[in-house]
Amino acid sequence: MAAPTTARIAAPVLHPLLGGRSWESEDGATLTAVDGGELADVRQAPPLLAQIALRRAAESAGAALPDEFLARAGRLFAEEVLEGESPAEYCRRVALASGVPYAVPERALRHIGAGLAGAGAAVAAELPAPLAHPRHEVRWVRRGRTLGVVAPSNHPEPHLAWARAIALGYGVVVRPGGRDPFTPLRLARALYAAGLPEGRLSVLPGGHDTAEFLVKHADRALVYGGPDTVARWSGRDTVALRGPGRSKVLLCGGADRAAIAHTAYTVLADGGVRCTNTSVVLTTEDVHQVADALAAELAAHAPRPVLDPLAQLPAFLPAQARRLAAEVGRLTAAGLRHHPSTAGGPDGTVELPDGSHTLPSVVLSTTDPGRPEVGTELPFPFVVVAPWSPREGTDRLRDSLVLTLLGPVGDLPEQLVAEPTVRRLVIGVGDPWASAPGLPHDGSLGQFLLEPKAVIHPEVHP
Repeated sequence: MAAPTTARIAAPVLHPLLGGRSWESEDGATLTAVDGGELADVRQAPPLLAQIALRRAAESAGAALPDEFLARAGRLFAEEVLEGESPAEYCRRVALASGVPYAVPERALRHIGAGLAGAGAAVAAELPAPLAHPRHEVRWVRRGRTLGVVAPSNHPEPHLAWARAIALGYGVVVRPGGRDPFTPLRLARALYAAGLPEGRLSVLPGGHDTAEFLVKHADRALVYGGPDTVARWSGRDTVALRGPGRSKVLLCGGADRAAIAHTAYTVLADGGVRCTNTSVVLTTEDVHQVADALAAELAAHAPRPVLDPLAQLPAFLPAQARRLAAEVGRLTAAGLRHHPSTAGGPDGTVELPDGSHTLPSVVLSTTDPGRPEVGTELPFPFVVVAPWSPREGTDRLRDSLVLTLLGPVGDLPEQLVAEPTVRRLVIGVGDPWASAPGLPHDGSLGQFLLEPKAVIHPEVHP
């Protein structure tokens, strides 16, 4: 793909998409880019529209979509101009809206396109092998007709989860995150251009009341959010929650340069905005030496505007960057030690040539692993280093979306496989966000959306 343009392009008006058709809304909200420009006029959907959308989604729900349909939609998403938006313009908008480096949506275009083409196979790989019996059959059927989605803005790829529900025949209604309406709208346009039945998918930008209506009234709901969101909806078996990752690396034994470099990579990759990016490092080595080594690795990545193809740090509007820097200041004032990587300005931020602001990667350390600040997550490369001893067992390793083990770890892997609050285990050097058909992210999405049903065939006599 060609290098992104920095030229100003007229801001589009984005209306809610109701069942495949634009719904003219008068209630607008300006989406401001991280460089201060006006990026889009995003028209808002009231809860009443969510009610209409869910009803149409339920009426339109049907059979699983064929592989050739999904492949066509994936190609359209990744390669074609949709409603006047080219793939390059999509990447530009997502980078400027959510502040992620341009390379993030550029990769996401390919990954989502390929993931949509393989959606059917990905769900099938999560399910048990078919029952081998001439008269008995198990079919996996939808647990409902509708899925409501409260989507995030930090990264485009989580949208692939609800696209898999579309592949299974669900009617889906998506409330986009406030910073990225572009990804769900582009996915919806690709699906409808490929021939998705009218009514099966709606994308409704809106406030918390619209999101709440979807979670309460859809048959199933997929909800992304922070600790408050998780606390509000936890315990409901109709809601799949995707909250803070608190992903960790455990460095055991000699923390050599390769281990430190890989750990820094897991902190920094994709701007540090994924829930699978490392935010805690526990180590048997000297805490401050490990933190200094991590800071030195991260310092090699200079701040650049998000449209720069070499950018690796996310960018923010100035006020948000200053709030994040103030939070880092609060943590250091509370007693955590700051290990500087790249120097920031007097307020802790870096002003970039396009007018946006970023923060240098932050490495903090503490000698007390029980401090409540261990596990803090911020939306840029940020990590806290703390000590760990084999005498502590697995307690400090719990509550991890991803736990990476580096170095000699003994029998820890088997203990951690049995630990339900560790959702994914990486043993050795490997991408914490690795994906493949049948590889769950945070439990099985397929088994959340589907349930088994027995079909018993009568015995046939000659």
